[in-house]
Amino acid sequence: MSTETLEPVEMATKPVKEHEWLQQFVGDWRIETEMWMGPGQPTMRTDGTESVKSVGGLWAFGQGHSKMPDGKAMENYWTLGYDVSFKEYRGCWFASVSSHLWKQTGTLSADGKRMTLDCVGPNMVVDGETANYRDVVEVVDANHRTLTSYGPGETGEWQVYMKSTYTRI
Repeated sequence: MSTETLEPVEMATKPVKEHEWLQQFVGDWRIETEMWMGPGQPTMRTDGTESVKSVGGLWAFGQGHSKMPDGKAMENYWTLGYDVSFKEYRGCWFASVSSHLWKQTGTLSADGKRMTLDCVGPNMVVDGETANYRDVVEVVDANHRTLTSYGPGETGEWQVYMKSTYTRI
């Protein structure tokens, strides 16, 4: 048996430039949301707050509080990070009003202003089926961002069903 001492191996991921992009979400935010419930339906509006923290410089982790269109309180959590093994942004979102864990994969635009997150979730029109969804996060400036959510339209095109505007507080 060898008596050599093995050096410990560093297991922690070191943040890379893709992780730096996530740090702009850290802080407290006021949210104003518009939702389109369908053709001929009135636009619904709600507001809320969100607090985002950095986890190890690798993840942005948010906790939000808002109301559903029916006035019911909603609490949600999300996280977004860059997976250095798979070379892609990955995240998830879940809320107190749904049993579904929305698992997302994302790409960043060349100019660094837009993150497109794709996922599969419960079909909001047909019970028991799933559908593709897309969220686009746009960084307007250091104190403003938007989140636009898309779902499948009647003929398969992306259709906006929700847009949130975030203002740093």
